Amino acid sequence: MYKYMKKRGDNKKAQVTIFVILAILIITGVVVYFLIKSPFQREVPKEFKPVYDYYLTCLEETTKQGALLLGSQAGYIEKPAFVPGSQYMPFSSQLDFLGQGVPYWIYVSGNNILKEQVPRKSEMETQLENYIQERVNDCDFSEFIQKGYDTTISEEPKVDVTIKDLKVDVSIKNSIGFYFENDSAVLNQETFSIDSKLGKFYSLALDVYNYEKTNVFLEKYALDVMRLYAPVDGSDIGCKPKIFIDEQIKQNLSLALAENIAALKLDGSYYTLTDAEKKYFVTDIGQVVDENVNFLYTTDMPTRIDIYGDKVVQPVGLQEGMGILGFCYTPYHLIYDINFPVLIQFYDGNELFQFPMAVIIERNKERQGFDGEAGIEIGADVCRYKNQKVSIYTFDSELNPLEASLKFKCLNTECVLGDSKLNEANEAVFEGLVPQCVNGFIIANAEGYADSKYQISTNEENSANVVLSKIYSLPLDLGSEISNAVVTFDSEDYSTTVAYPDTKNVELIEGYYNISVYAYTNSSLRLPATSQRKCVDVPKSSIMGMFGATQEKCFNVDIPAQTIDYALSGGGKTSDYITENQLRTGKKMNIQVQLFNSPMSLEKLQQNYLELEDAVIYLEII
Repeated sequence: MYKYMKKRGDNKKAQVTIFVILAILIITGVVVYFLIKSPFQREVPKEFKPVYDYYLTCLEETTKQGALLLGSQAGYIEKPAFVPGSQYMPFSSQLDFLGQGVPYWIYVSGNNILKEQVPRKSEMETQLENYIQERVNDCDFSEFIQKGYDTTISEEPKVDVTIKDLKVDVSIKNSIGFYFENDSAVLNQETFSIDSKLGKFYSLALDVYNYEKTNVFLEKYALDVMRLYAPVDGSDIGCKPKIFIDEQIKQNLSLALAENIAALKLDGSYYTLTDAEKKYFVTDIGQVVDENVNFLYTTDMPTRIDIYGDKVVQPVGLQEGMGILGFCYTPYHLIYDINFPVLIQFYDGNELFQFPMAVIIERNKERQGFDGEAGIEIGADVCRYKNQKVSIYTFDSELNPLEASLKFKCLNTECVLGDSKLNEANEAVFEGLVPQCVNGFIIANAEGYADSKYQISTNEENSANVVLSKIYSLPLDLGSEISNAVVTFDSEDYSTTVAYPDTKNVELIEGYYNISVYAYTNSSLRLPATSQRKCVDVPKSSIMGMFGATQEKCFNVDIPAQTIDYALSGGGKTSDYITENQLRTGKKMNIQVQLFNSPMSLEKLQQNYLELEDAVIYLEII
């Protein structure tokens, strides 16, 4: 009897427990239902649906704009601080591409230091959050206000962004109220997603970047181009001196680099090879790439090509005692430093992610790959041996003392010295140690002044006076008929290029300039695809090749169809000396530019370029 009564008591307790659990589940369900259905949380009343849909669309468009900006600026909305290049190294911290500064992911600073500035995905998300947050209140409700609606938005929304491979998720916590006559609704959070390949493109870009950083595949292609299109090592059979012209070699190399870099591909499914030989241009980064990739270098990008070696080579075989050879030959050996950028683009429809990298060849060798943090000095050991004391005084053009930052260049290496400082005698002076060097250079720079070079042999001299020229900015006017132009001012000590009208001021120092203007107009000229087979004579690989025997080698050159968006429509050249007084007192620089007929065909476009060679421009500072 006792046992039976105990079991019945246990059943009652179990029943009570079940009822409690059911009650909790019912209450929770009711709460969740009303939270979901509550107009103050998610559900928008019908009368407010149009204005809310517009608000959500506005936020989505803002997000898309921010994502596009991240893609076009290498993962940045707010770009890192701009760091200029130098006369020695052409790279600044940003590549000017079609008037837009795109931060390098790896570049060489003006003082010859290899640097990285690769954004993390979390940094991209933070920048996109800030971009959206700053524009939440910019949506224009005027159309709805005219219909009797009213809205209020909290001034400090909190935005959270997550960048995924194929979409961007956004959550905005703020208070937005909708009012119409006697009805109102308040929402506290908006959550939405936009379709975007930003995350996928960034991930692919990071894979390419890391592969290039450690394997330097771009440098290896550039070395192949150098050896194919420029004289490096070899000998010519003949008794005439061999003459190398720097500018011709540089032009050939730049054009060859532009054509070959454009042919590069990543192992993937976004193309079809029409020729087995083109596998040479395909790089395997460890995965099959299924998105469009473009490698871009153009000859107007900042490029440094320095050539070392004898430019006039005398033949061997004419000298006394060499008659046993029975022939003459001319051996040559040239050494190259080549630095240029490559812009890598992932794209699909209107979406784009692009980032530039600096390609670095020093003394016919690619830079060394590295895995760790950047900040690697790629110069020689000269800077370690500062053992000669010097005094360096710095002045402006009127010989007033001017504090400046100083570097010392010996051969191909630059060392940072420090700054000249004002002393008690009101002299801007640096006193310290530099390496011993014959015909070295002191390089001085100060804000608002052009870099100045002073040649010095520190094994004999112990003082230097360096004068810096002030940079003046003048408004530039090319006339109302010029819509787009590139204006170049080139002098021995200072050069600058202006993309007009995006940049409407030109910065100059006193000096004698060669000035050129290339004016462009919108164009829809389309160049058809072409394929040419070219053949060249190359030395035979056998011993007969030493004696001038050659064999014919042929290859195909395929040029895809292209559309010319901007065509040359005017321009010209002139030379002029611009004084500091003109720059100091001038209010504006006017340039009269000769205009040509708008090119309607490729032949006319070529004719415009021929006319440009003889066209003269006229410059006036008022």
